[in-house]
Amino acid sequence: MDRQVLITGASGLLGKALVRRFLKEGFVVYAQYHKNLPGDRDLNTGKCLWLRADFSSFDSIRDFLVENSLRFKRCRCLINNYGPITDKAVTDLTADDFLSDFYNNVIPAFEITNFFIKHTDLESVVNIGFGDVGRVKPYKRILTYAAAKNALQLMTESFAARYGAVRFHMVSPTTLTGANVISQKGEHVSPESVAGEVFDVMTKGMPG
Repeated sequence: MDRQVLITGASGLLGKALVRRFLKEGFVVYAQYHKNLPGDRDLNTGKCLWLRADFSSFDSIRDFLVENSLRFKRCRCLINNYGPITDKAVTDLTADDFLSDFYNNVIPAFEITNFFIKHTDLESVVNIGFGDVGRVKPYKRILTYAAAKNALQLMTESFAARYGAVRFHMVSPTTLTGANVISQKGEHVSPESVAGEVFDVMTKGMPG
């Protein structure tokens, strides 16, 4: 039986690299996107099913999961890659920015992971962070995003402590080459190299 993975945020820069890597390794890929369905020929194969979903409300997340519950039943791998970045100076931030980034980066991952634990053959989860996850430092333009990703790390650790039969991982790359929001410090990495890291971390110890 083919191995299966759900990748959220699959139409973005890292998302497409993840889809390519898992297809290359023989996985059936369920690729979630919101508005922009990629036209790349290599991403539209028989083993990749693009699933449109709007994660802007609890109801829409749950509708997505219920509508695809039969597809996901034998899915053993989950990559929570969904989560846009708010790029705004600290002096311009509002409470809504904090709520929006927390919602976008934490709530879909929480809801989908919970559903997969209860209703699928889940074995391995990777949550995507960013290079400074876990560090205490001032953020000049991505404060709300950084706060949300640190909350995602705490969620990952809490799930790992509670559900010992499932392997939980946090992969936190530095700035991706080609990203819209670029860090002026530190190493830049290719989406393909991060996708390779995610694949290795996710599948280590899994039967082929």
